[in-house]
Amino acid sequence: MMHKPSAVGLVLLAGLAILTLPAVAAPLPATLAKALEGAELDTQDGWAFRQTVKAEVMGKRAVTAVTRWDLSRPEGQQCTVVSLEVKGDDKDKAKDEDPCSEGHERETYGDLVALVNDAIVEKISETETVAEYRLVPRDAKRGFSMGGLHVDVGNDENSKSLTGTLKVAKTGAGAPYVETVSFRLKEPEGNLIAKLSKLDIVYTYAPDVATGAKLMRGMELQMELTMLTAFDITTRVSASFDEYRRLR
Repeated sequence: MMHKPSAVGLVLLAGLAILTLPAVAAPLPATLAKALEGAELDTQDGWAFRQTVKAEVMGKRAVTAVTRWDLSRPEGQQCTVVSLEVKGDDKDKAKDEDPCSEGHERETYGDLVALVNDAIVEKISETETVAEYRLVPRDAKRGFSMGGLHVDVGNDENSKSLTGTLKVAKTGAGAPYVETVSFRLKEPEGNLIAKLSKLDIVYTYAPDVATGAKLMRGMELQMELTMLTAFDITTRVSASFDEYRRLR
């Protein structure tokens, strides 16, 4: 499923594209493999939820949108706007905003399975409570894929510039489960026309108390891009997910 939030549209200028890539099976460390079990309990049309998205663009405009989603319903009835707040530039155009048309940012737990199967997984450390892994794209030119989001900084050797990290919680209710997965730019990328100085994307997950299903809880994106050495595009987006309700 493609996601088209307006703030993420700006990220496309940094070399991010929306597409789906096939997963390639690969052996996984035992702790991580155990943490990914039960991914089938999380499907796009299996849960209704509330989404809160906050976006800040170039320090001039801030948007907070709260929506409810139920993808088991017919198209056109899947989203309901709870509230919308716009601050800064174009504040008067808030009435023209439609958060439902921007789509939702929720990635399923199954998207994590596809991610790690399409990456080289290296264990960083493991204790009795937590295990941490480094993710390296199998194809350096292709970069990382996370659900509907493809992360590629436009460099044939982007595996050296982008680092992926995955942390597994080994204790607590529903453990083991993937607690966070992140992608970060280790050093600036680009040229005089466009230079990407920062790119951080972090996803968080946690088990549902009632069912044990592992579900997405949040996403944060920070991107700093300079165009023609003068035009600074700084984008910050955060999305949180709660009030989950199982549909099937």
